[in-house]
Amino acid sequence: MQNATHKIIHKEFMGDHLVEVRDSATQRSLYFDSQHLQSAMSLLRPEELILSYTRFMLLGLLINPQPRNILIIGLGSGSFVRFFNHYFPECGIYAVDYSQHVIDLAKGYFQLPEGENIHIYCSDGAIFIREHIGPEKYDLILVDAFDAQGMAPTVYSESFIASAKEKLTAAGSISLNLWTNDKKQFGAIKRTLSRTFSGCLLLPVPDRGNVVALTMNGDVPWERIDNSAMNTKILSNRLQLDFKQLIRIAKLNNHSLKGRLKALFS
Repeated sequence: MQNATHKIIHKEFMGDHLVEVRDSATQRSLYFDSQHLQSAMSLLRPEELILSYTRFMLLGLLINPQPRNILIIGLGSGSFVRFFNHYFPECGIYAVDYSQHVIDLAKGYFQLPEGENIHIYCSDGAIFIREHIGPEKYDLILVDAFDAQGMAPTVYSESFIASAKEKLTAAGSISLNLWTNDKKQFGAIKRTLSRTFSGCLLLPVPDRGNVVALTMNGDVPWERIDNSAMNTKILSNRLQLDFKQLIRIAKLNNHSLKGRLKALFS
């Protein structure tokens, strides 16, 4: 039954799955099968990242705060495209989604931006990263690709991760949204990441089943992540992101015992 505070403004079937776009007073949301919230947009501030896990996926901006090219695997409603187009208008934004239906919804209902710096592709993410003709390297790759069964197997695969690694700049990072309900798949992906990358951080998202993995070719640059309080505050205010919280969770879940104790009292 529809919540009285929400209005369904669009519904359609994509294969066997019902897709709905719903409005509240301040927010527009994309639902699959009436109960699975896929994405959300503030009607007042479309560039804002509403869902907490999307904010966790941007810890890599502490490593490289001025990305030149960004690749987004899994468009959804276009949250990351809106964010980066607003805060980094000179950045090249490349977004890929396997479903033209999803791309059309993002364009029709979620204010997906257009511009010379924005490139939207309908493709499987694994095929795109092997064959596309975009920039040679990316400063940030964001992976948030889910199908009806969960994490898209072609994207969250060893071959995709190896290809993505080759597309990173020296200071680049890959941020992956992982779902923990499938313990076997989650464990396999973690092992692949640890074998493939020298640096890997795991950030559990509070009160959700998501864990964000941040990976990079070199060792974790703690000196950049654990930046001065003033620099962190400036970047947090500029991008409207709580980097202090992200740093704390990164320390608590990835430092040694001594490091975790220090993080608790820092």
